[in-house]
Amino acid sequence: MSIEAENYTLAVVSDGHGGEDYFRSDRGSRFASEAFCCCVENAFALSEEEPKEHSTETFLKNKAKNFADALNACKTDKQIGEQMRWFMRSVVTNWNILVDEDIAANPFTEEEMAEVSHKAKARYTKGEKVQSAYGATLIGVVVTKDFWFGVHIGDGKCVVFDKVGADSEPIPWDEQCFLNITTSICDSNAGSEFRYFFSRELPAAVFVGSDGIDDSFTNERHLHNFYRVVMTSFADETEEKAAKALADYLPTLSAQGSADDMSVGCILDIEHIKDNAVLYEKKKEPYLKIYRAGNLGAPSVSDDYIQKKEIEANEGVVRLDMIGCYGFQKGIMELEILSVEDSTVTISANGKQYKLTPEERIEIVDSDLSDGIGQYDTLIIQCIMK
Repeated sequence: MSIEAENYTLAVVSDGHGGEDYFRSDRGSRFASEAFCCCVENAFALSEEEPKEHSTETFLKNKAKNFADALNACKTDKQIGEQMRWFMRSVVTNWNILVDEDIAANPFTEEEMAEVSHKAKARYTKGEKVQSAYGATLIGVVVTKDFWFGVHIGDGKCVVFDKVGADSEPIPWDEQCFLNITTSICDSNAGSEFRYFFSRELPAAVFVGSDGIDDSFTNERHLHNFYRVVMTSFADETEEKAAKALADYLPTLSAQGSADDMSVGCILDIEHIKDNAVLYEKKKEPYLKIYRAGNLGAPSVSDDYIQKKEIEANEGVVRLDMIGCYGFQKGIMELEILSVEDSTVTISANGKQYKLTPEERIEIVDSDLSDGIGQYDTLIIQCIMK
């Protein structure tokens, strides 16, 4: 969901859990988005206005009227944290109210629970932990003229571009999210599992996406480049045309990548992006050109071999026999890409570390002169951007 109000703009994505035990997660994700929107609306309401429904406690109602002003008045990180924790707890409270209302109006049926696990069905039948059936993640962001903030529970990513074109993922990652395990708004301690980010430096663009999107890319650079392309599309085209192009592309991205549901929301400073288009262009990716020459391990009558391979620079171990043949079963058989930062690639090979930039190339030699024939193995590695 998204809202453009007079004094704030918000975008929120909630991804319902897969699996038979979460058979109402479609409703749960809708309730999560509605709860976030409702809490933001209440928090930014003028003092003479009554907060919207679902904020039931008088204390929360009164405090909601002053939340935005309180954030503006905060002088320390501790004060900001107190305000943000209140807000995140209020989102969880509102979500639970919506879930309780839905269960009261539409009790679980045997048909719905036909494929539910025995353990979960036993709990649901007893009325225990029924919120789990509605389980969902949530990422919500709000931008005002004075500050912006994001709150997050579960997986997915929030990617931000600042006014000078730098990209980041400022909301702390949840280490409890791993493979198919994720924290959830249905957890009994969900209020304390939320993470947040707050800043008075307004962004050029904020993206929120479900895990189906980030799981479709092999690394952070690719994900951020995807959002750079989206950002450029919205700057170059009408909002309607850019949104349609993105909606049309997501099924293709899912089919080629995670094969998961995908939702993405964004808040864009279009005029700034247009005026500084060069800052937000898609970045070139680092690749390694690897040349291999030598005959180490080959029969003595063998001619020298020269081979080459070009690979994308991603962290991990690279097996070099992929560019070799019969003669290259000895010598330098692998290298490890330790880190990739913009145009600098750090690798480890033959017991040494090397830093590569597009202006440099290295030679790594492994020779065997024991038989007097002079067998050798030489790697020439160069970093290129494309």
